[in-house]
Amino acid sequence: MGVLLSEDELERRVEERTAALVAALQGSEARFRALIENSIDVTGILDADMRMQYVSPSVTRILGYSVAEVIGLTPPDFIHRDDAHVLGELFARPIDDPGPIETHEFRARHKDGTWRLMEAVGLNLLHDPAVRGMVVTARDVTARRGLEERLRQSERLEAIGQLAGGVAHDFNNVLLVIRGYSSVLRTTLHDPQQIADVDEIANAADRAAELTRQLLAFGRRQVLEPHMLSLADVVRGMQKLLRRTMPGDIAIDIEIAEGVASVVADPAQLEAVIVNLTFNARDALSSGGRVTLSVDEATVTGAEEGIAPPLVPGRYVTLAVTDDGPGISGDVLPHIFEPFFTTKQDGLGTGLGLSTVYGIVAQSGGGVEVATPEAGGVRFTIYLPAATGPIDDGAWADAADGSLAGGTETILLVEDEAPVRELVRRVLESAGYVVLSAELPSEAERLLDENPHVDLLLTDVVMPEMSGYDLAVRVSELRPNVRRLFISGYAPRVQLVEGPLLKKPFAPEELARAVRGALDDNGRVEIA
Repeated sequence: MGVLLSEDELERRVEERTAALVAALQGSEARFRALIENSIDVTGILDADMRMQYVSPSVTRILGYSVAEVIGLTPPDFIHRDDAHVLGELFARPIDDPGPIETHEFRARHKDGTWRLMEAVGLNLLHDPAVRGMVVTARDVTARRGLEERLRQSERLEAIGQLAGGVAHDFNNVLLVIRGYSSVLRTTLHDPQQIADVDEIANAADRAAELTRQLLAFGRRQVLEPHMLSLADVVRGMQKLLRRTMPGDIAIDIEIAEGVASVVADPAQLEAVIVNLTFNARDALSSGGRVTLSVDEATVTGAEEGIAPPLVPGRYVTLAVTDDGPGISGDVLPHIFEPFFTTKQDGLGTGLGLSTVYGIVAQSGGGVEVATPEAGGVRFTIYLPAATGPIDDGAWADAADGSLAGGTETILLVEDEAPVRELVRRVLESAGYVVLSAELPSEAERLLDENPHVDLLLTDVVMPEMSGYDLAVRVSELRPNVRRLFISGYAPRVQLVEGPLLKKPFAPEELARAVRGALDDNGRVEIA
């Protein structure tokens, strides 16, 4: 039998229960508010007329508006008009069709006038008398989408670069044969017209070789010869050249900060970068203007959005080339580093200048940033990793002009491309050398066993069976006194090479000079 409670006791218990429920409700509300108000997302509740009844305080951090400024607004008041259909789909569901609403993307205007890309999900609670609204949670995905687009662009450029580099590598061998045999043929001719015709063939091969170098540069597959150097000194050394190439109505300024660090780069390729960027700026100034080259340092955090390819955090030396021309349109900007893309009239450019810049800088461990300053025009900034160490003395700047005389030494030639192998053999034999010719490394090892005296191993780097570098290691183990000279026009495997290197395509006189230098052990042979 139950105990009857007095009226006072019953009232006390009801009050305690009510207080507990109120406390629980307040605690639940506090937790809800803490979650909503500290979320990285914006949460809002819209009524059936699409008017904002509630918005979380994060709207200030993400879009710049205060809560009071947003209450009572409708989405068209701050949503891009081209995305209005998104909101139409969102609110097309009737009150009696509750449940979650799939993810939508739309652009929302920030208070400063810029646009943010928002990703939103919703829940239809118009039927719920406690809410009577659409609950929408939106996240700012502007930075994420930008990063994804940069990644897609980098992947696209990488794919194009692999194709371009592969084609250029094979074409280099063809050009080497054309250039080489035209030079050999010229020595046998006496008729001036025939000599002129052969010279035109050689000139055409040289022009084609320059295109292959640009393609290899874009694909980051060219052979670089890096040195410790001062970017500031390189720019200073090019001032006269750059000023002479500028029309009279275009001024050029050089600005160099104090105490800029050194970089490790190929000086010839770095000069090509400077020339390409400067000429690109010059061509943008059809009615005159100003081009400014600025050398400085910068710290990269890794969060920058405009540098391609993305860089690891650290200290970088920068070169900015700025013009005050008309700028670059938004539809052109995503394609400026693609090879053969150009906005110039037909016949006024190959479209390889900026793609070459991109490839050289990226292969050197750096990146390129394109910006449109508020004052107008375009600013290209290259970033190269800062380095420490003694500056090279500049001997690389002067090509070796020693005697082209040959010799009588024995050379083991290893080259898998038959036309190239035959050309090199003929050039060296005509210079007096004894040439042992092999197509594959295994054949070279056999020739080495059969011939007790070999003075020089002349080998391509990229070959079947094993690389030229691995072959050189084996030869050194068997014959420590055999000198080595590598030939290649393809960078990925060349990074491992230790020893003199001759870059394809080369002329017969360059080959003869490189071989003589390697045999005389005059150090690394620098061939442009």
